[in-house]
Parts: sequence; C-alpha cells; structure tokens
Amino acid sequence: MREFLNNILAFIGAESLTDLEFAALPIDSAAYNQSTYDALSGVLVSRESVSTMQDRLVGYFKGKGLDVAVAQTGRSNIFLGAVL
Repeated sequence: MREFLNNILAFIGAESLTDLEFAALPIDSAAYNQSTYDALSGVLVSRESVSTMQDRLVGYFKGKGLDVAVAQTGRSNIFLGAVL
C-alpha cells in the first residue's frame, strides 16, 4: 500500500510519505478512488509547500480515468486589514 501511494507522489514530483504521514492515512486499499485522492491531497496540504502539486495530483487521477472532487486548498500570504 505504501509503495502504491509513494509511486503516485513520485510521479507528480513530490517526496515520499514519512512514517508519520503513512500511519495517519485513513485508507486501507490500493485503488484509484476519491478516498485515495483525498488522503494524498491532505498530505500535500499538511506539508504547506507552495507549488503545483495539487494540480498535478488532480491531473494524475484524471489520467487514470477518475474525475475527483478537487480539494479547495487556496492559501495566501497576503495580510489585509491592519494598520502598518
């Protein structure tokens, strides 16, 4: 199972799962489905890296024939509304 998930991450150019990340994943079967996408998307969000990894993950699953419900992961470092 871990090899399956690491292969997906390697294909999109992301680092392999750490022991803690793998232990926290709520999936138990190697399948291209929404729960696998959600789990890997959560890992990418928790790493807090500014990149195109989320888009690559969506593209990977679309390439496998699964139209996933895309996770909303928009983040910004822009702070508005305070006096400088």
